[in-house]
Amino acid sequence: MVDAGATSHIVSDIKAFKNVDSSFQPETHSVELADGTKCSGMAQQRGTAVIYLLDDTGRRHRAQLRDALYMPSYPHDIFSVARGATITFKRGNSHMVTRDGSRFDIHESGNLYYLPTVVESVDHCKVCHDLQTWHEILGHCNYEDVQKLQCVVRGMEIKGGMVRQNQLCEVCTKGKFTQTRSREPDRKAEKPLELIHTDLAGPMPTQSKEGYRYAQSFTDDYSGTMLVYFLKSKADTVQATEKFLADIAPYGEVKCIRSDNGTEFMSRDFQTLLTQRKIRHETSAPYSPHQNGTAERGWRTLYDMSRCLLIESKLPDKLWNYAMQTSAYVQNRCYCRRTKKTPYELFTGRKPDVSKMQKFGSICFAYKQEKGKFDSRCEQGVFIG
Repeated sequence: MVDAGATSHIVSDIKAFKNVDSSFQPETHSVELADGTKCSGMAQQRGTAVIYLLDDTGRRHRAQLRDALYMPSYPHDIFSVARGATITFKRGNSHMVTRDGSRFDIHESGNLYYLPTVVESVDHCKVCHDLQTWHEILGHCNYEDVQKLQCVVRGMEIKGGMVRQNQLCEVCTKGKFTQTRSREPDRKAEKPLELIHTDLAGPMPTQSKEGYRYAQSFTDDYSGTMLVYFLKSKADTVQATEKFLADIAPYGEVKCIRSDNGTEFMSRDFQTLLTQRKIRHETSAPYSPHQNGTAERGWRTLYDMSRCLLIESKLPDKLWNYAMQTSAYVQNRCYCRRTKKTPYELFTGRKPDVSKMQKFGSICFAYKQEKGKFDSRCEQGVFIG
C-alpha cells in the first residue's frame, strides 16, 4: 500500500529482509498511527528489505527499502513515498514515475492505493495484489472463488488474508443485478368469491365471427372456477366485469379482485365500478406477471384446450371464442388435484352432471321452427357448445 504520510516502510514478510539492524530494540521503538496514538512493540526488526515492483509494461524492478520495519501483525505492507520518484494520486489514474522514466500504475481499492509487486520463487514469479485488484483482473469473479484460485494456479498471491463476508463491489452490483421474486405462494381464499383473479388476453390474431378480438377471464381463487367473456375492444372491460358480477350474484358478492396494472384495469370507470360494488382492488407490480400467476396460468390451460378442440374438429379459427367458452365450461367440471373435487362443486355446492356433454365439433341436428308440411323437421349443424 502506498502511503504519502508514512515515515518508514513496513514489511510483514521476514523473507524480504536481506539484513537487519542488530541494535534495534523493539521495546523502545514506538509507531504513531494515523489517529495519533502511539504503540510500542509492534515493530520487531528494522533493516533493508528487497521487493520487486511490476511496471506498466510487465517488467520487474528490484527495489531496496532501507530502514524498513518488520511488523508481522500489520494488515498491509506500507510503501513510504520515496525520494527521486514522482507519485500522482488521481482517481482512476494514479501512478508513480521513477528517475529512469519507469512508470508504475497504482491500483485503487476502498480509498487505498496499492503498487503491484511480484514475489520471487524457485521456479516462477508470483504477482501479488490485494483481493479487490485480483477480483477486477479476473473479470469480477466472486471473491471466494478468487481466493481459492491461488491454490490451483501459478503466479498468483493475494494480500490481506481471508475474504470479508460483507465484501461489496459497485461494478458487480450494476453488472450482475437480477430481479428476484418470492416463491412462497399466497394464502388461498377460504370461501368462494373472497378473491377473484382477472386478466385480459388479446388482440387475437383472428377476429371471431361476432367481431371479438379480446377475452377477459375471471378465476375464483378458492374453487378455481373460471368464467370467460369476450370483448371487441379493451374499452369493453367495464361492461364485461359488470356482466360477470351479475352472473355470480346468486352465489354471493365479490370481496376482492386482483389484476395487473393494465390501463383497462386502472381506468376511472373500472375503479368507479369496484368502488360502487365495495370491492377491493389488488394489482401486481409492474413487470411482475407472476404476482397475477393464477390468471396467467389459467390462460395457458384455456389456450391449450381451445387449440386442441379446434385442431380435432377442423373448424376455422374464427370460432376461437366458442372453443374457449367450451374449454372454460369443461375445465370447471374437471378433477382438481388440489381440492380432490371439481371447481363447479366447490363453487356451487352441487356435483356437476356430465351425462349430456357432447364432443366439440360433432354433427348435430336442430329442430326447424319454420317449415312446410312436407319439409324436413330439422337441419344439420356442427356442435360448438
